[in-house]
Amino acid sequence: MKNIYKLFIASCLLIVVTSCNDDEFLQQQSPDQLTSDSFWRNLEDAQSGLTAAYSELESRSNFWDGWQEGRSVVEYFRSDYSLPGPDASNYAHWMSIFNFNYTNGHTFLDVLWTTNYRGLNYANQVITKVGEMTSEQISDADKQQIIGEATFLRGYYHFKLLTLYEQIIVKTEMVSQETLDQPLSTRQEAWTAIIEDFQNAANMLDVVGNVEAGRATKGAALAYLGKAYMYKAGDVTSAEADDFQNAVNAFQPIINGSAGSYALEPDFLSIFNGENENNQESIFELQFKSGDATSWNATRLHAFIGDWSIGGWGGIEATLGLVDTMKSEGMIASNGLYDNRLYGSVYFRDDFFNDLNDPQMQGYTWDELMDWQYESTNEGKAYYRKWLPNYVWNNSYVGVNVVLMRYADVMLMYAEALNETGATSQAIPLINEVRATHGLMPAMTGTSQEEVKQQIIHERTMELTLESVRFFDLRRWGMLDQAMTAAGRSGFSAANHSYLPVPLSEIQANSAIN
Repeated sequence: MKNIYKLFIASCLLIVVTSCNDDEFLQQQSPDQLTSDSFWRNLEDAQSGLTAAYSELESRSNFWDGWQEGRSVVEYFRSDYSLPGPDASNYAHWMSIFNFNYTNGHTFLDVLWTTNYRGLNYANQVITKVGEMTSEQISDADKQQIIGEATFLRGYYHFKLLTLYEQIIVKTEMVSQETLDQPLSTRQEAWTAIIEDFQNAANMLDVVGNVEAGRATKGAALAYLGKAYMYKAGDVTSAEADDFQNAVNAFQPIINGSAGSYALEPDFLSIFNGENENNQESIFELQFKSGDATSWNATRLHAFIGDWSIGGWGGIEATLGLVDTMKSEGMIASNGLYDNRLYGSVYFRDDFFNDLNDPQMQGYTWDELMDWQYESTNEGKAYYRKWLPNYVWNNSYVGVNVVLMRYADVMLMYAEALNETGATSQAIPLINEVRATHGLMPAMTGTSQEEVKQQIIHERTMELTLESVRFFDLRRWGMLDQAMTAAGRSGFSAANHSYLPVPLSEIQANSAIN
């Protein structure tokens, strides 16, 4: 995937729409704009178009208000286990997300909406224009792979939008003057489009190992198909009785290996610190090359997450409630510690982080850094460790990949879907495998359907903290109000804050929205 960014400049010449409703842009004719006759001529053009579709993943084209801060604040700050770091008080628009007093005019809501639709529009162009190319211009195999990847990306962008916003606009055609303004779709209509795209992509795409790292694969399409069914099952507007069974059917080929070879990565920490990228557990991974100032190709996420004590900006902290939850089973791991995923997920004052013979905090101990930065032990604090590079600290651009979907997540979702369909005994071994490999933990003790459900809730905290799933898991489990109350988040109401509102900019520009 890192190699395909060489085509990025060429891909920028595509005829694209920068948002759902940019009338003025559509009417402008750039002197260097390629027409459909002079572009879409061969495999290289098709690959350039596909690169443009990838370039909007996780709003990375808008570095600050999209990838770096917008996505992070919207997805991390709304977790009951997160707190604003000391830097957050400088930014009212960050704090409004945390306090749930944002409005539909919030800049992050606008940017996340716009960038995802831009990626969606790129994907639609690829599907349409590559579909029109002849066998003389592109081989059938290349055509299928490229259209398959674009179909996956269209499903991904729609899925991303639907998980964030209460309503979205389903767009499955290239944007034109005639289709520019469209009404909001129902959530059921959106789920139908998403599921269809992931299904079609799974039928077109090759397995991992046969395609370049970072590209969509059959495994990725099936993983997101299953995830879509899991989220749909928890959506009161759209849930159907067979959603969990459909999720089981989607996940099965990943688990049995027919959709590609995946396995848990024994070194849990290495999944997140840049030392083991595109490993055997990775199903879909956002690629960043070695750090430079090109926003779509580098990240400073580590600086946002890192506390002042290790040289970060102090954008976010973890709650002590998270630490307590992750410690709740006691020191029963096979190495005599707590569940080892605790130490790979957060920093906190503990003998593990105060071992002078093996300093784990960027080469220092907890007390050394806290005494230097805060002139105290700072015992009542916890900080996230995921996505921090494990080398000499710098706050500049780095090339640490971010995993968007991994095998452990699929295993736990598969276990959950099995449990919900009554196959509880089949779910337990999956949970135990994740526990043993990543946490060095003994087998779970519960056997009933409710006990397994509660264990899965716990395992998803242990496994997936700061991986943009907590808020959405709580929502689909109907636990948002309970969790936010327990965390003291008094400004939250599930009735008002489960989803983001349609951005004001879309409402004002789109004549089809009443």
